[in-house]
Amino acid sequence: METAAVTTAAEPAAAVVWLRGNHRLAALLGAAAIGLLVVAAGTSLLSRAAAEGWFPVPAILAAGLSAGGIAAAAGSWLATRPRLLQRGDILLARVGPVRVDRLPLAAVEAVFLGSQPLDGRGREVSADVAAFRVGTLVVRIAERAVGCAGWTGGGPWAFWENGYLVIDGRWTEPLTAETVRRVNGRLIQAKRTAADAFTAGDCRR
Repeated sequence: METAAVTTAAEPAAAVVWLRGNHRLAALLGAAAIGLLVVAAGTSLLSRAAAEGWFPVPAILAAGLSAGGIAAAAGSWLATRPRLLQRGDILLARVGPVRVDRLPLAAVEAVFLGSQPLDGRGREVSADVAAFRVGTLVVRIAERAVGCAGWTGGGPWAFWENGYLVIDGRWTEPLTAETVRRVNGRLIQAKRTAADAFTAGDCRR
């Protein structure tokens, strides 16, 4: 008797969150979104109660409040998105709201705490004129990973500099020594089973 061979597609690798987003900021934006939408709804009802149809000013105000509420809700959702996420042999780094950089785990050498000097407006400056410093999480990339070690630029949440990915701590969960130990523990565990080899094409932006 012949038996038919049954093949099944490999299941996608489960995602593992290494570094979470800023949930405190998400909660604030969520509360702001709810408040704006409630006030917008109240303004709309008041304009209808005052007279038939819509008064121009309350209607415009309600529309503006609704738009602000939707924008705050979107910001709240984005603030919760993981900043570092492992999927199989790939580490996904979210550097901005719509941009994710793809790094082979074999190219990631270490993760450690850093700091970034900023002026009063939150812009990067030299250390001698900085108004304050913000904590960062630094991801070191192997020099042999020519496909991504030379990247520059970035987004509002992280940027590339001299073969390092610098993640701004203002947009992540609190960057403590325990956070770094957890992320490095995930890295060590992942590299035990990850492929040792990679190509330039494994680095994608």
